[in-house]
Amino acid sequence: MVKILHIADVHLDSPFSLFDVEKSQARRQELRGTFTSMMMYAKMKKADIVLIAGDMFDSGFVTKETMELIVSQFESNPGCRFVITPGNHDPASAGSAYLKTKFPDNVYVFKSEEVQKFCFDDIGVEVYGFAYKQEVYDSNPFETRLYLDENKINIFVAHADLLNSNSTSCPITESGIEKSGCDYVALGHIHAGSEAVKRGKTYYAYSGCPEGRSFDECGSKGGIFIEAEKKNGVFRANFEYPRFCKKRYEKLQIDMSGLSTYEQMCAEIKKAVQKEGFGKDTLLRVRLTGIVSHDTSFMTERVCASDMGVFYIEVDDCTIPIGDYETLKNDLSIKGALFRELFPKLKSEDERERKVASMALKYGLSAIMGAEIIDF
Repeated sequence: MVKILHIADVHLDSPFSLFDVEKSQARRQELRGTFTSMMMYAKMKKADIVLIAGDMFDSGFVTKETMELIVSQFESNPGCRFVITPGNHDPASAGSAYLKTKFPDNVYVFKSEEVQKFCFDDIGVEVYGFAYKQEVYDSNPFETRLYLDENKINIFVAHADLLNSNSTSCPITESGIEKSGCDYVALGHIHAGSEAVKRGKTYYAYSGCPEGRSFDECGSKGGIFIEAEKKNGVFRANFEYPRFCKKRYEKLQIDMSGLSTYEQMCAEIKKAVQKEGFGKDTLLRVRLTGIVSHDTSFMTERVCASDMGVFYIEVDDCTIPIGDYETLKNDLSIKGALFRELFPKLKSEDERERKVASMALKYGLSAIMGAEIIDF
């Protein structure tokens, strides 16, 4: 049984522009900690191979100290093989850290745009891959004919884009993956991880990034651990999806219809945070929606992350203020008619009914007033 850890898109030393200098530095340190945790996991699981499918670091920001950390982590696990394919953020271009750094003997880095392979006969594995030499890679590596050894586990590591056929970052297709004939294709570049799926005889998956860096990368992040074997030409594998992230980005949308005070807003946010199980590891973006009185002021700038039980919070008030209820009730225009129709549901004790009524009033009033409707 061969044990494989598949990771990608670590982006060591990536800047964190959302925060001030101190917090940005803290997040960069946490990212290094995430990398160390992954290396510890590989050691604990006695992984035979760690596949790093591109963007291990950001070339424009990577420091000497970070490269020393990477090398020391690889050196500390001499029984494991580390196979790396440079991606669009860490291409193996002239002056690249990949070319300047002396890696230990158990590290194998692809340095050509042409498809190459590393053979590990002692464990019956062959790993194919290629390198970005610049930020753009227009070729399709799966057009290369591979001469596979059917008695070995054949793996292809690719920093590639399966979602956008017009991508400048190695656009590929599912049919190309299938035609490769490989047993497993380890993908990087798309930061949203996926479970392994099978096309033909080939399994493939994006490991995703191990640590989110913005609200475009929400949820828990990690990698893929595989226990695989091949007998009589038949490949079998078991897949696990460990979490590695120190922090996670999350979004919430909360209906504030009928509420009017800062205390009520905080109570709703706390309730939602607890319901979702968010904690000190969470960076949270909250969007307030619904219909509120015109004189409501939630004072969102006062909301404190520690009071809400999270690491970081930002609150965006997107509620629709309207006149007082009595005025709208007596309004003879279509606006008043809409309000009178929905008013009982806006006061409902059923949260779902209240939310649906709020959305209906929001869209209705926006249409009547000619306002733009913005979704979360």
